[in-house]
Amino acid sequence: MSLWKGPFWSLLLEYAKVRASLSGSKLSPCRSLFTHTRLEEGETFTEGIRNEATNIAENAVVDKAPHNDSTQYNTSHATNLSNRSENVSKLVYDKNQQYAVDRALNMVKESSNAGFDETIEACFQLNIDDRKPEQRIKDKILYPVSPIKHTLVAVFTKNSEEIQVAKEAGADYVGYEELLERIKKRRFKFYWLVSTPSSVKGLGSVSKILGPRGMMPTEKMGTLTSDIGFTVRELKKGYLRIENDPDSNVHSVLGKKSWSTESLLTNCCYLYEFLLTKKHRTIKKSYFKGLTLSSTMGPGIQVDLISLRELVDKSQQDKTKQSSLEASMAA
Repeated sequence: MSLWKGPFWSLLLEYAKVRASLSGSKLSPCRSLFTHTRLEEGETFTEGIRNEATNIAENAVVDKAPHNDSTQYNTSHATNLSNRSENVSKLVYDKNQQYAVDRALNMVKESSNAGFDETIEACFQLNIDDRKPEQRIKDKILYPVSPIKHTLVAVFTKNSEEIQVAKEAGADYVGYEELLERIKKRRFKFYWLVSTPSSVKGLGSVSKILGPRGMMPTEKMGTLTSDIGFTVRELKKGYLRIENDPDSNVHSVLGKKSWSTESLLTNCCYLYEFLLTKKHRTIKKSYFKGLTLSSTMGPGIQVDLISLRELVDKSQQDKTKQSSLEASMAA
């Protein structure tokens, strides 16, 4: 009790008086120090709290006039961010709704807000059984507008003549022992690995590394061949691997966000036609179950397959008319 009656308490009272004189109102020395609530003369503590809350509610109006340029920029930037987040949230909440393919591509491009040129991807849900080898999809595809600018191709061979042919064809990596050590250390960046039937046996020690990546040379993919020069020149055009996952989905890159919608539509229609040619005769039901378009960091947009089928049919009719017109002009 001596502490509250001593110099410490007197110092607090002096501090309260100084604050009261600066603020222009009379403060209660036992409450205003800890609550920052102004009490007028004759006003109780409860009334002061209620009046303070009323003043805050009445004065809670945002000044629309910017005080400086930075404040104005921050306000507009925050507004844009809120609008973007609202648009993205609407897309996420409407994920069960299907859109026309051209509109879906525009929505995917608008919803991508990353600071880099995002990749646009298509995911087809197919009516196939992954347990049946004849229904599986495993091939390579060359889009009309290739998403890959530079395809790295490696040739695994120890024949000196084949090495010379591969280098002349433009192969990025050619060799046998050196290439094998690079694969074992997982220090390779090539996308395609080509080998001859006589040299493919040497890849048995690294099959567990190449197999899960889909890079093991096979005749089905055309990477196990004796014609090294032709295969390398074809793969350098920009071929992509395409394979279904265990859930019967086929993922493939269509292009970049910076591309035009027409280029992305062209690749999407080409992928649809390509997959249609891979339909096995044992599949009696509808082959395509759904299509989802998405970007690297954006949400997935469901596509109405009827709109895509109509677009493909229209393009085929235009090609037929163009070919017939050229034939009539040639005759």
